[in-house]
Amino acid sequence: MKKESGHSGGVWLRVTFRFFAFVFAAGGLVMLQGISEGLEPWVQGVLAASPLPDELRFHAAVHGALIGLLFSGSLLAMLRKPQDKPLLLRFYVVGHLLFLGTMTVTAPALAAQSVFVYLMFGVVLAILYAVYGKRRELFRPSQPAVSSRLLLSLTGIALLALLPYCMHSVVRQLQDPELQFRWGEGAALSATLLYAGYLAATGRTGARTLGILVAATYVFLGAASLAIPNHPGSWGIWGGLAAIGYGAVYAIAVIGRFGQRGRTEQPLSA
Repeated sequence: MKKESGHSGGVWLRVTFRFFAFVFAAGGLVMLQGISEGLEPWVQGVLAASPLPDELRFHAAVHGALIGLLFSGSLLAMLRKPQDKPLLLRFYVVGHLLFLGTMTVTAPALAAQSVFVYLMFGVVLAILYAVYGKRRELFRPSQPAVSSRLLLSLTGIALLALLPYCMHSVVRQLQDPELQFRWGEGAALSATLLYAGYLAATGRTGARTLGILVAATYVFLGAASLAIPNHPGSWGIWGGLAAIGYGAVYAIAVIGRFGQRGRTEQPLSA
């Protein structure tokens, strides 16, 4: 009887987690404008309440990549077998902490006026953590890491490539007189991508999915750079081509390491 009760509780916990994961992913895509801003390099003002200034179009793509592709994408990927992918939830939690930490450091005046943002993300993270059935696996995983030297090397290359952009974004954000987190979000995206690359290289369950999200993000940002090469923050023609090429190589490395269905990932024990 106790076993049946525990099984029933586990089922309801998984259903509850899926519900909140879907709601928060949809919120990121729609309410936080992950879709509308992500489309700005190609279509201005789509699904947006008011059109963005032209000079912010690449910054909007960065927002779409971070909020839409990486954060919302990781939650949507957890709708299927969420208990087997604690790596994705770990990424989601730490990624948001990197975002909030970057805003605190690079835009302190804005951060002081954005208490609601901190509270909102805090509530979201707390709920997801509370309803996740394998909370211990998030930061104390029982599954050993089987690191991929190739993926670690590719992440090291990304570090060298993103460092100038990240530093430039930090400087521009510190110099920005307006209370908006646009340049700083580029720095937050850089840190989040590098952290995602590190997690994907560990080879734990969920690494393949996270790796594909990372690859897609680089390709997306490369395409956005090609669409608006001369806009503030854009990586330009050569940077865009390099990002697309890197994303393609990274995707091939991920699929080669984990297989098309992640067959080399070892599932967590029940």
